[in-house]
Amino acid sequence: MAEKVTIVTPSRLHFGMVNPFVKELRRYVSAGVAVSNPVNTVVVEEGEGLRIDGCRSSELFSRIAGFAEKHRLSGHVNVMECVPRHVGLGSTTQLVLAAAYGLAVLNGSPMDPVEIARETGLGRYSGVGTYVFKHGGFILDAGKSASSEFPALLTRLEFPEDWVFIVIVPPGQGLGEAQEDMVFREQPGIPLELVWKASHHMLELSSSVADRDYSSFTRALTMLQETVGSMFSRYQGGVFSTGSSEAVRALRKAGVEGVGQSSWGPTVYGVVEGLEEAEKILGRIERKPDWRIFVAKPCNRGALVNHGVEA
Repeated sequence: MAEKVTIVTPSRLHFGMVNPFVKELRRYVSAGVAVSNPVNTVVVEEGEGLRIDGCRSSELFSRIAGFAEKHRLSGHVNVMECVPRHVGLGSTTQLVLAAAYGLAVLNGSPMDPVEIARETGLGRYSGVGTYVFKHGGFILDAGKSASSEFPALLTRLEFPEDWVFIVIVPPGQGLGEAQEDMVFREQPGIPLELVWKASHHMLELSSSVADRDYSSFTRALTMLQETVGSMFSRYQGGVFSTGSSEAVRALRKAGVEGVGQSSWGPTVYGVVEGLEEAEKILGRIERKPDWRIFVAKPCNRGALVNHGVEA
């Protein structure tokens, strides 16, 4: 009888960031939500040393080998299902946490996902993905001050389950980690008014989730996306990235009011009230043949962890 741990993670949609650049202020305050699909599925079984098979196995090994050695964790990690990297769905964070957390559970020493994130180098700019893995729902993190190493959880809210997302994933990728590091090291001199505007829209966004006020949420999301997008426009070719802008236009033309780009894109999303309305809008979208389009429900739980035995 071999023990095994199966972990299924949600994906995450990123709603925006208050202050990416002004170093004398608190930076990287971020918000996002867990969605039920697509998922990453990782199975961890007993084994000597550390072995990783399946999609993105080499990348994953490089990310967690040091962590496993430090904590004397052994096992066979099999990535059964994984979301593509650098498309804006937070797949790397979910995979690293799933594999490392699964190893810790299998070896009888479960750890807080936040501590795993710290040790494996996650959360340099946003803690949303880590808290999505741990809690699900709507996440607002506290960003970073001069004294904070990892963004604290500011609030976690149940996201209204009748607000669903139409997600479009155009071809291509957003910025990789090295490119992202270069962007955040710069100080492009954005006007402080943009930071104040983003702060206001982020507060309205969070409050509208708590109030379950759909109209307020879509308005705040649109304004937050346009404000933050203008801060990053020199790096991504406009308020939205080159790969995302056409999909944003298609959603708006189909009648979606609250539209955003997740992280660096190319994934974009639009929030609508109810599955029936989402299905109607899906039929109106002028789509490209190489777009992946699907409906994603919010996910008000963290990763599913099943610890059992196999004959």
